[in-house]
Amino acid sequence: MTWDVYDDTPHAAEDEHANLPDDGESIAIEDLTLAQFIGELWRAPAASWRAFLAIARPADRGSTPTAAKVLPKRAVARVPRPVLSPAERQARQREWTHLGLKLSAFLISLYGSGILASERLESTGLHVGAPFLLLAFVLWLASELYAAWPALAARWQRQRPADEPTAAAAAVEASQTATTERSADSSRFTRLALAGIGFVFSLMAAAFNGGNRFSLPGVVAWGMSVVLWTAAFAPASWRLDGLWHKLRGVRLRPTGTFWMLAAIILVGAAFRLYDLDRVPPEMTSDHVEKLLDSQRVLDGNPQVFFPNNGGREPFQMYAMALFSRLPGLAMDFHTLKLLSALEGIITLPILWWMGREVIGRDNPRLGNAVGLALAALVAVSYWHVALSRLGLRIVLTPLVTALLIIFLSRALRNNRRGDFILAGLVLGFGLYTYQAVRMLPVVVILGVALAVIFKTRTWAERGRYIAHLGVLVTIAVVAFMPMLYFSIQSPNYFWMRTAGRLLGDDVIQTTDEQGRLIERNATFEERVEAFQRNLPVLLDNIRNALLMYNWKGDVLWFNAAPNRPAMDAFTAALFIIGLAAWLARMARQRDVFDWLLPPLLFIMLLPSAFSIAYPIENPSATRTSGTLPAAYLFAALPLAMVVVSMARALPGRRGWALGTSGAALVVLGAFGINSTLYFQEYYRAYFLSSPAPYTEAGRILRGFADSGGSYGNAFMIASQFWWDHRAVGIEAGLLDWPNGIADPDGDPGPLLAVDDVPRFLYLASLKTDRYRFDPERDILFFYALTDDPNGLLEGDRTGPRLRELFPTGY
Repeated sequence: MTWDVYDDTPHAAEDEHANLPDDGESIAIEDLTLAQFIGELWRAPAASWRAFLAIARPADRGSTPTAAKVLPKRAVARVPRPVLSPAERQARQREWTHLGLKLSAFLISLYGSGILASERLESTGLHVGAPFLLLAFVLWLASELYAAWPALAARWQRQRPADEPTAAAAAVEASQTATTERSADSSRFTRLALAGIGFVFSLMAAAFNGGNRFSLPGVVAWGMSVVLWTAAFAPASWRLDGLWHKLRGVRLRPTGTFWMLAAIILVGAAFRLYDLDRVPPEMTSDHVEKLLDSQRVLDGNPQVFFPNNGGREPFQMYAMALFSRLPGLAMDFHTLKLLSALEGIITLPILWWMGREVIGRDNPRLGNAVGLALAALVAVSYWHVALSRLGLRIVLTPLVTALLIIFLSRALRNNRRGDFILAGLVLGFGLYTYQAVRMLPVVVILGVALAVIFKTRTWAERGRYIAHLGVLVTIAVVAFMPMLYFSIQSPNYFWMRTAGRLLGDDVIQTTDEQGRLIERNATFEERVEAFQRNLPVLLDNIRNALLMYNWKGDVLWFNAAPNRPAMDAFTAALFIIGLAAWLARMARQRDVFDWLLPPLLFIMLLPSAFSIAYPIENPSATRTSGTLPAAYLFAALPLAMVVVSMARALPGRRGWALGTSGAALVVLGAFGINSTLYFQEYYRAYFLSSPAPYTEAGRILRGFADSGGSYGNAFMIASQFWWDHRAVGIEAGLLDWPNGIADPDGDPGPLLAVDDVPRFLYLASLKTDRYRFDPERDILFFYALTDDPNGLLEGDRTGPRLRELFPTGY
């Protein structure tokens, strides 16, 4: 039996096929080695399988064997193995050496990160593991220098690389962009009219949404002001017919990138939704506040800013109010967690877009690989999963930051007005999500300053950057108008959470000779003294915040597994060498936005580092959430570079397959570490440290009411650092259960709460709603059991006191 040898793949013949005959010849299949047959099966599966079946089929006895020829469907001449020139062979060897240096740097960094992740003491953890991280950092820089050496040698010989844009070309590009945007300004009168009408609507948005309350006319005016101001600044290409044409032209093609991103999102969704009822296990007072505020929105109290509980931005409350109205959902803890988990899932494709946009401008293949690596690492990230499942608005910070990075990178690189408008919209509406977003305006100003100083070559170009910054600020202010007006009306509430104490308190409280409390404003000398006293604390906070990725993270059980680094050992190792890769990219590309990313990470650490009064709360996994996109971008870059290097060193499908498989193994290793950390260590710390179990108490309360008692006859006696009676009611299905008995003065002190029981029951008996106390029915009390030998805490007197009040009770 013979067959035709052919090649239906675009790559060259492999080594094991070197002895096969040339195109058009036939060879007996029995003469092939197993390796050659497997190779031909890979290259031409249909023809190879038919030939194999032909010889495997039993022949009739006595018949004469005949040579049957297997003809392929499409005869394609096999490409002979190319003969590499000395220069090509040297380039291939250089690529392999470069790849070996990168892999060595990663393995060394992984070893050091493993030490830091497992050892909590500085002497056995930080001091031992940090030298390996430094060595990996230097080794990666050496690999970058080795790879760039030919280009550097050419530059030293005054031979500009062909792909490096000249100053003249950059000037021509800037001139063309300016000409295009000037052509859009032909109808200046129309634009001025739109801006004037938009200004009137902005004033209406502030006035009609005053008093910390959204109104229908105010919201309409707010929306109209955003549309009109955007139209006033919009470039000519932003016509409605052009937008409709672009939307109609969008097609989802099932490419390899599409399927890989879909798989990444599926894994991320599974990590964020699996066992959501159990982890996190119990509510805290923050969750109670979010649920009650969301219910107030449904009850007709649409606040612009929620000043209770330290002050909070409103977006999540409105999202929760809308989300809870969907069929099968309710205003409860599960729905709160489900909403934030979905927001975390939505962040994953945005991060892919971000990585592709930041890196892919000059290298689309690397940019796409970075985007996929970024989305994959965050999909299995313990840090982002914890934020996604926490049920709070904090998960929106990485989403807003990633979107701003996308549009700001375009704006700084291209100096186009449309990109600045989009960045302004993201920034303005992003300020309604979480207080850490308030640091992003600093990032924007710094980015434009870098562009003006280092990128521009003419005063006209500098003027355009400054003018476009004005457009961005205007659009952001218009979008922010209702909350901006509230911040002017109630600055103390608005700045409550973000007011730092680096310069001390604004108001000093003292006592005069008669013992009266006197308040006065702090003097300049007192501010300077406070700064000198707090500066060492700030510097120590910054150091600890920078170490959170590799060594010690958040200590609060609420946010994370205490003291565990924010990144797993694999991602933390990539983060260290990623910083080296980014440093080399900054030197090589000389791109203004590349220079902005490291300062962005530092700036978004400051909300945590400014915790001067409570340094134990630093680093905070929530307040530093704005650094997550940049930090994981740094980690994704070296992973993607290794994949691309593998594809260059090993041409054909084998290089991409091997590189992608290696990256998948890294992501899989990170997933194994992070899933164990979250579902075991984080769950255990959360459950043991929280004032649980509200779920059990709510079940008892509901059972008491259903078995002859009533919700008005059940009470909880407050105790410090114990239950929130509202959480007990919510777990029983009640958002307004009022029967928490505390100190008559409003402070839940341990000695006075139980003494207020008779008065509280009397007042409850006068109610006319479903929470009226009925003396004829049984009474249920929840109170804290404590073991205090000094007899000062609740458990030592609440039980005896209740038995005095109700001798027949139990």
